[in-house]
Amino acid sequence: MIRQALKIILIFSLLPFTGIIAQDSSSNKNLEMYYDQLRRLDVRSSKQYLKDLGKEKKILAQSLIDLCEGKNSLEAIKNIDESDIDNKILIQLIQGYSNYENENTPEAFHFFSIAIQLSDNHQRINALKFSLVSMLNLLRKQTFFSGQKYKPYLDHYEELVKDADDKRIVMIYKIGLESKDNDELKSKFQGYDIITHFDKLFHDVSEDTPLKARYYFETAAQLKLAKDFDRSIYRFKKAEEISQKQPINTYVYQSAIWQLSSVCLIQGKVDKAFVYWKKSTKLSSKLRNKWYNERLGSWIFRDMGKLDSAYYFLNESINTEFQFKGNQERFQSSLLSIENQTEKLKLDKLILDNRRKTNQNYLIIALSVLALGALTAIFLQKNTTKKRQLAEQEALLKQERVDNLLKQQELVSIDAMIAGQEKERQRVANELHDDLGSLMATIKLHFDNSKVSKKDPALKNAQKLLEEAYQKVRGMAHSKNSGVMSDQGLLPAIKKMAQVITQTNALEVAVEAFGMGDRLENSLELNLFRMVQELVANTIKHAEATKVTIQLTQHEDNLNIIIEDNGKGFDRAKIETDKTGMGLTTIEKRVEHLEGNFTIDSILGKGTSILIDIPV
Repeated sequence: MIRQALKIILIFSLLPFTGIIAQDSSSNKNLEMYYDQLRRLDVRSSKQYLKDLGKEKKILAQSLIDLCEGKNSLEAIKNIDESDIDNKILIQLIQGYSNYENENTPEAFHFFSIAIQLSDNHQRINALKFSLVSMLNLLRKQTFFSGQKYKPYLDHYEELVKDADDKRIVMIYKIGLESKDNDELKSKFQGYDIITHFDKLFHDVSEDTPLKARYYFETAAQLKLAKDFDRSIYRFKKAEEISQKQPINTYVYQSAIWQLSSVCLIQGKVDKAFVYWKKSTKLSSKLRNKWYNERLGSWIFRDMGKLDSAYYFLNESINTEFQFKGNQERFQSSLLSIENQTEKLKLDKLILDNRRKTNQNYLIIALSVLALGALTAIFLQKNTTKKRQLAEQEALLKQERVDNLLKQQELVSIDAMIAGQEKERQRVANELHDDLGSLMATIKLHFDNSKVSKKDPALKNAQKLLEEAYQKVRGMAHSKNSGVMSDQGLLPAIKKMAQVITQTNALEVAVEAFGMGDRLENSLELNLFRMVQELVANTIKHAEATKVTIQLTQHEDNLNIIIEDNGKGFDRAKIETDKTGMGLTTIEKRVEHLEGNFTIDSILGKGTSILIDIPV
């Protein structure tokens, strides 16, 4: 009996060591070396480790390289075995870079977060370093973010530092952190010490490596803050020269050219600034770059004395900034949601750690069993099981709280988007009506009171055209500002919209109402009207329909809205989300948050029916 017990104890004590041996034997050295090169941004060197990888890993690794070089390779992740942890990490990185290139920042952040979590949990150190670098690159490009947002990822990387390249990578992102959080005066006094330390770290790094391009760019930015413009221009040019041949450094190349234009403008070299600016505008049409180029263009044309062009680009930059800040705000909201998910993952990890400790305690309990006897062992086992059940119940309750918080945050994000759209509609309508409409009315008054012969055909034509223009401006103002007014209600607003659209002869819009009683709560009426307005706008833009019917039926505490058209129909799985309006997905989420149902029935060639059921 004692010998059998000793054998059992020996088997349990060896289990942790057998797990370590199995993990070591299954690790893929080539994949680790592949990530080792990628964390240095050395895509070319990483390719030499592809040939000895398995078929699936080779496909995924090549796809990730393609995305780092600006090519689209998302097809590679189809039909891949995701039970393999290394495959799963690669897939998260591929999806992260795919969304990163498409400016879908929240999705990129989500996938990079999962890659970091998986790499950390499964001790894939080089994969973890590259995942952290990917996240830092993503957050470094966010204009309106504080450096504190990505400091946790930088701190995490510092914990993993082992060689000189790790120190260089940390320094590259640290200097960016300093630039975001320190004022210009502080940077001026600290800048030269930082650059001296930087120069020592990079003095023996080859000129054609991607990290060298980053080094030149970040030190040039510090010199610009210190107003050492000649040295700053030299280093920005070096960054441009090196990164031009490196697809993974496209962002550095574009930013260096913009910075060269900016520094030349500060020095008063407007012609040179204009040349660099023209080059910068041709490189990328992404929203962030567009905003920077438009704002810089307004400054350049201002100094050139071309005030019309300066005003045009300033106005364009304000409109782009509105979109850009909206994207950043949505990213901030998504980031908060993902951070909550991260907290949930930490909680899950804590539970796993507790279970692991509990399993270790089993060994101690097993030793105690020999001394205390079978009855004591049974009692301890029951007690441990009960504690585990309580811990699992507590974890489930915390998970429910996190899920509820995520839903509330999603609702806040959608409300903020709709409020922003309403504010912008009101602003445009006021400007059209108050400014341009008033100006045209004044011009019309001058025409009417002119001393020129009233029978002059030219004068009559001018008055006629002016009247048409005035009516169109008023129509645009009312169209932009159309909505649920306090003295009207949902049904009158929809009927008014239908009448305006029908009068254009482009589309017949019919409104049918059944049982519509008292007014609804004003914010609910506004939400419903904007949904109907967006769905009708989609029909006008895409359906090629000649007739739309809007049915509103109120029965007790339920409101039913049906929007039918005789257009060409569509396959929802194949359409792209509309970036300018609510979009079908946003409308559907909004209806869900109102505890309603949203249904689409569309047949190609036969039209579309959309049903919205809302409890009121």
